[in-house]
Amino acid sequence: MSAKRFLVVCLSLWVVPEVSLAHSSIQGIGTFYNGLLHPILVPAHLLLLVAVGLFLGQQDSKAIQPALGVFAFATIAGLTAAWFFTASQTETLILVLSAVIGLVIAVSPKIPLLLSVVIALLAGFLLGSDSAQEALSDKDKFVTLFGNGVAIYFLVFYSMVLVDYLNKKAWQRIGIRIVGSWVAASSLLVLALPFSSQGQT
Repeated sequence: MSAKRFLVVCLSLWVVPEVSLAHSSIQGIGTFYNGLLHPILVPAHLLLLVAVGLFLGQQDSKAIQPALGVFAFATIAGLTAAWFFTASQTETLILVLSAVIGLVIAVSPKIPLLLSVVIALLAGFLLGSDSAQEALSDKDKFVTLFGNGVAIYFLVFYSMVLVDYLNKKAWQRIGIRIVGSWVAASSLLVLALPFSSQGQT
């Protein structure tokens, strides 16, 4: 599948609400492509991926390499955990972390290296451990989780590179901070939905 066709498939699937809310596999596209699409089709995952990419792109070059390496290691550890069990309430933690990182991006402070590594560690492990698909097993499950890992890493990497490219001028840096505030607001809105529905009943 070419990159252009893959992009068309991603955009097409975004308009299908039943698919975008599901953690289950998509019929007919193969297990590897299911894994690649999974982080894009789960809104909480996409918010955190964008947040981590923007956050790392704002950091000093000395902090990016170790944080990105820790993120990759933590993602593999999370995917390994997803092989053995299905995590519960992980999506809530993902949204909380997305909101926190989004606020950090909006404020745009200089973060110590240790804190950058901790954020990368938490994000990678949460994304990986929440990638399990209960309907799959054995080889299909492994291939899907492998596709998950590839998509998670490259989405963060490309977001980070884009931020680094757009971090040259003042108005570009302001734009990045605005996107960070949108990520935080979107995460908080999704977190508030269950409470608003409870209030209506």
